[in-house]
Amino acid sequence: MSEQDLWLGNALVFGGCGFLGHHIAKQLSTASDVAKVFVFDKKTSKNCISGVEYITGDITSKDDVDEAFKCVQPKVVFNTVFPNPFLNDNKVFHSVNVDGTKNIIAAARKNNCTMALVYTSSSSVIHDNPIAETLTLDANGKDIRTAAIRPAGLFGEGDTETVTSVISNAREGKARMQIGDNSNLFDWTYVGNNAYARKRACGCEAFQITNDEPWHFSTFTRALAAAGRYPVPAFKVVKVVKVPWSVMMGVLSFGSKKPRLTRARVKYVTMERTLDITKAKTRLGYRP
Repeated sequence: MSEQDLWLGNALVFGGCGFLGHHIAKQLSTASDVAKVFVFDKKTSKNCISGVEYITGDITSKDDVDEAFKCVQPKVVFNTVFPNPFLNDNKVFHSVNVDGTKNIIAAARKNNCTMALVYTSSSSVIHDNPIAETLTLDANGKDIRTAAIRPAGLFGEGDTETVTSVISNAREGKARMQIGDNSNLFDWTYVGNNAYARKRACGCEAFQITNDEPWHFSTFTRALAAAGRYPVPAFKVVKVVKVPWSVMMGVLSFGSKKPRLTRARVKYVTMERTLDITKAKTRLGYRP
């Protein structure tokens, strides 16, 4: 393989102002094999990185996406745009995740400049419908190499979902509350590990990425709470409220006011989910 093959040229990160996206942009901005990093996002006022250029646009707009490709001429593209999984809005999900992915693939082919496209998938594809991931992998060919990274339970700097929710609950004295018996093991992924794995991804493959260190779900969230200076003393953990999953699901079915803890979140915190990352270790040389 020649040095030209290894040169990534201009990199374009869709959703690069988001939680995962800005970590990818940050790592790319210090990479010796990247010429220039560009970020495309609907709102480009947060998580800005020195030396990175920003393009304001909507992934659901064919014109916006096509114009970004024309201007940047990216050799490598990272698609990290993903709607909040707890919104439970099929229309938004399809527009952003499916139509947006189609727009990126179409623009990449039309502008004939992109050699690699890495899609942000999710470990949830093991029990959900991976439409956008399938679209991306099916686009793999001689001109464009595609790959998908499936992170599990992202957390880290800039996280406005898991970490923010856990710390908010802990601040309100709810870190002692536990749904179920905490027997379910769950894989987590530090966002820096996930960003690192994307740069190593190879063509037409999907890779599970985790810290390779499953935790019991509530044990992990209490560790986050403690790191945020809201520890739950050992003698209080014994008194943790344990609500059976079936009972909690029933409770959430009543009342007109939308609860912070939804049925989707209850399902998430009580499921058993551990993943084998042997493929990523073997094929990508990935080590968390």
